[in-house]
This record gives sequence, structure tokens and C-alpha cells, in this order.
Amino acid sequence: MAKRKDPVQERQRKRELWIDRTMQWSGLSRAEVETMLAQTRTQSFRLNPLVDGEVTPELLSCQVAWCPDGYEIVPEHIADYQHLADIGRGYIQNAASWLPVLALAPEAGERILDLCAAPGGKSSHIQALANGQANLVCNDNSKPRLMKLQANLKRLNAPAEFTLADARHISRRQPEVFDKVLLDAPCSGEGLMSLNLSDAPLFDSWSVAHIRRLSDLQKRLILEAWRLLKPGGTLVYSTCTMAPEENESVVDWLLRRQPDARLVPIDITLLPHRVPVVQSWNDRRLTHDLSGCLRLMPGVLTEAFFVAAFRKTPLAESMV
Repeated sequence: MAKRKDPVQERQRKRELWIDRTMQWSGLSRAEVETMLAQTRTQSFRLNPLVDGEVTPELLSCQVAWCPDGYEIVPEHIADYQHLADIGRGYIQNAASWLPVLALAPEAGERILDLCAAPGGKSSHIQALANGQANLVCNDNSKPRLMKLQANLKRLNAPAEFTLADARHISRRQPEVFDKVLLDAPCSGEGLMSLNLSDAPLFDSWSVAHIRRLSDLQKRLILEAWRLLKPGGTLVYSTCTMAPEENESVVDWLLRRQPDARLVPIDITLLPHRVPVVQSWNDRRLTHDLSGCLRLMPGVLTEAFFVAAFRKTPLAESMV
């Protein structure tokens, strides 16, 4: 019988490995990485224009420069923000979660798919930017999560169709009809982890083997998303993790597999903690120039995040 691992020692081993990997891809010193990974991150507030209601000016006194309708939460008014969230006038989430939707740039009249949509923060943001007039389809593979998603979007007055499907096989059910697809992929969640929370369930489930399994899943999902996209359409891929296997490696894999895929540079100004993407990992250089992707270090206002945007070129253009 295999000896049971000591949980304290196992968490310490994972802590050291996480620090080492972050030093490797970031080029930072151990002290810098430990300080960064131990930060306490805050939630933010996105005002929802799809629901009317008065909002006192002091709640909107700390606007986030790079996101319309995004605000830092004033701590002494947290109960007021929660009330606004409860009535659908806004949504509380980490500010980094706004980035994929800003990169997607949804517009009224577009047919848009949010492939892994629950609990609905990004779906509601899509409709907020499209003035509630996008033809939005929200998918999830869990009935309880889909029901929560439906309740959230109803409260936020964000209209949508809903599908309950395994996103790995959804192209069998959906034709290539979408102008835009958002794939906020299941990931290892390193952006949610902290060295101050080493006993949290997310940290306990973290491992390099798990990262590799997720990378395989993400490749299947991004290929399905690509199959659902119209020529000329836009796909945005995002994760809340730092692992290159789940970020740059997935993007490079799609670019190698799909000659009609082109990266669209993400240009969000005034965004702090943005760092260059990883162009090589574990002594293997990636094939494509990925500098147009967005890689975000953890900060107080934003957790770690990665975003890539693609355009699906017409076949004749992709052969040039």
C-alpha cells in the first residue's frame, strides 16, 4: 500500500514548485515572485447599463481607467455595492475578468457564443457593451451552473439563448454561424491562488500533471470554438492562470493547426501589470510570434490573466 503523503509537506512542495515555475517564465527574483504571489487582491464593480437605478456618486469615485463602467470598490461602502449587485444594477468581480470581453468588442446585431458561460459575468458584460442587442448564446455543460447563469442574466436584464452541452463536442450541434466566440477556458486558476492561502482547495488541486491535462482539454475546446466561427469572425481565448502550457502553448497550437487563424493584437491602454508573453518554455521555442496576446501579472486590483484574440480569415486570404 502506498504511503499517504503528508498534507503539510505536500503543500510546501507545491508552493516551492509554483514559485520556481513563476520565476522561470517571468524572469523575476524569488523575493519579487513571493511578494507578487502573496498579494491580497480585491474585487471590483462593473456598473450595468441594462438596469436603471440611481447610484450615489461616492460609489463611482474610483473609476478604472481602462474599462468603461468599471470601478474600484470603496471598502466602507461594500454593502451598497452588494445591494446594487443584488438588484442587477451592477456586477462584482475581479477587474481582470473584464479584459476578454473588452478584447471581444461585442456589437449590437452580432451572433455571439459564450462557450463556457457560467456564472454569467462575462455574458452580461457582452450584452452591456452591445446595449442588450447582441444575439447571444450562452453554453455550459452543468445543469446547476446553467440555472445559476440563467438567474444571473435575468437579474442583469441581459437577454440570451441557453444551451446545455459538452463544449468539446458542441460543433456537432451548432453550425458555423457565430460572428464572435468567447472561450473563457477551464484552467488551473493560478490567478485565484495565493501564497497566503496555501491550504485553499484550488492550491490543493494544483499540480503540473493537472496543468498538462487542462492544456489538452483547452486545445480541444479552442478547436471546437474555431469550428463554430464564421470566416471573418473573432475568437477570444482567455484563462485566469499563468501557466504557459495553458496560455501561449494553446495559442501556438491553434495557429500551427489552423492556417486561417490570425492573431489580433490586443491594445488596451492604461493597463497596469501587463508583461511580455512567453515565447519559449522548457527549452522549447514556440513557433509563432505571440506578442499581440495579453499576459497580466497579479496585482492588487487584477488577478493574473491571459487573453488572446484571433480573426478567422477567408480561405483565399489564409493561403497568401
